[in-house]
Amino acid sequence: MSTFYKWGSGIAPNHPNVAHAHDEFLITEDGERIIDAASGALVVNLGHSVPGVADRMKQQAESVAYVSTSYFATEPAEQLAETVRSLTPDPLTASFFVTSGSEANETAIKLARAYHLACGNGQKQTIISRYGSYHGATLAALSVSDNPSRKAAYAPLLRSGPKLGAAYPYRWKHGGTPKEQAVSAARELETVIKRNGPETIAAFIAEPVSGSTLGVAYPHPAYYREVRRICDEYDVLFIADEVMTGFGRTGEYFAVDHAAVAPDILTVGKGLSSGYAPIAAAIVHERIADTFDASTEHSFEHGHTYSANPLSTAIANEIVGHYTEDVLSDVRRLGDRLYAEVEPLEQHPHVGEIRNLGLMLGIELVAETETKRPFPSELNVHRKLFDACLDRGVYVYPGSGSVDGQRGDHLLVGPPFITSEQSIETIGTVLREAIRDVTEDLN
Repeated sequence: MSTFYKWGSGIAPNHPNVAHAHDEFLITEDGERIIDAASGALVVNLGHSVPGVADRMKQQAESVAYVSTSYFATEPAEQLAETVRSLTPDPLTASFFVTSGSEANETAIKLARAYHLACGNGQKQTIISRYGSYHGATLAALSVSDNPSRKAAYAPLLRSGPKLGAAYPYRWKHGGTPKEQAVSAARELETVIKRNGPETIAAFIAEPVSGSTLGVAYPHPAYYREVRRICDEYDVLFIADEVMTGFGRTGEYFAVDHAAVAPDILTVGKGLSSGYAPIAAAIVHERIADTFDASTEHSFEHGHTYSANPLSTAIANEIVGHYTEDVLSDVRRLGDRLYAEVEPLEQHPHVGEIRNLGLMLGIELVAETETKRPFPSELNVHRKLFDACLDRGVYVYPGSGSVDGQRGDHLLVGPPFITSEQSIETIGTVLREAIRDVTEDLN
């Protein structure tokens, strides 16, 4: 939930006032030290005190902080595009910089339509998405999302498109090995394309690893390999939403790297600046960029006031330079350590599943593990767990509605990549204690 502000107090709920932050810690104005075990909203990948960033901010602000990128180019934006290109899967070569993940996905949706139009496929205008997804708060991004609590009030303004089942193996009905289940689930995309007419489908958008809606649910890598094959066969663009997972969160630079596939459009945000500046991007296949570069009849008519502004791109370039193979190794090592701390919870009678990939961990709570029956939504189990963790000095990311939009409780945990071993141990201890105490109270 976001907060309205006015001088002196917020209009929405009274949150702790953070006066200072460093490394993995938030310090409130009352002097309380809280471990940021969710990196904000899985944003602050590199922690709250990255050396050199403040100096780069000052340097760029004193040089040039803003120009209209509709008419002028700047070196920071071009440098960032090249730095990002060096990390993304080939052949993703061109970046469209915006200021938020919602804008990045909105850009990807419009770009898919514009691309097919430029190629003479004017009927291709439909975007397929999945149940259990979240792609942002703008109207187009919200239209392809499946988060009832965020969508209900705006339903008359949204465009409804076809959806396929969530990539949620814990609740799949598909049989066979994990690989066979994944291929079977992915082939639902082909069914939906055929049902709606391949000539009308512009793109398929998906989170390779789910974020707040399903709590780190992800399929066997064969799922995205099959998605890639299907999209190629029917001339459908594959949009991978990595706003939350991009830049090392899952132990690889991008979550699609686990499946060794390249989407047509990769959207990123959060980790692109590690929270130091509002910036995100839609990174596109070279054939898409070349289509508009070479087109005299069509152009991509899209942009925002702060798109590719030099201050944000300079800061992001400083941040992205910190993402190295050594950092990825740290993510994998700390992710293994975090999982080891919570692994005993797999025997807990109300822990349905623990899902982890790199430094991204989800814990799903259920009323009964044998049937996977969720708790009644009115119990607000996720919120009780959030409060119990925060009372113990650890901030985690609560989520609900994973089962049917209302029922389903989980916690999302994703501390910064520089988190100390001691803090990882504390996070594990607090999670075990909070889940024990809250579920005992419920019983």
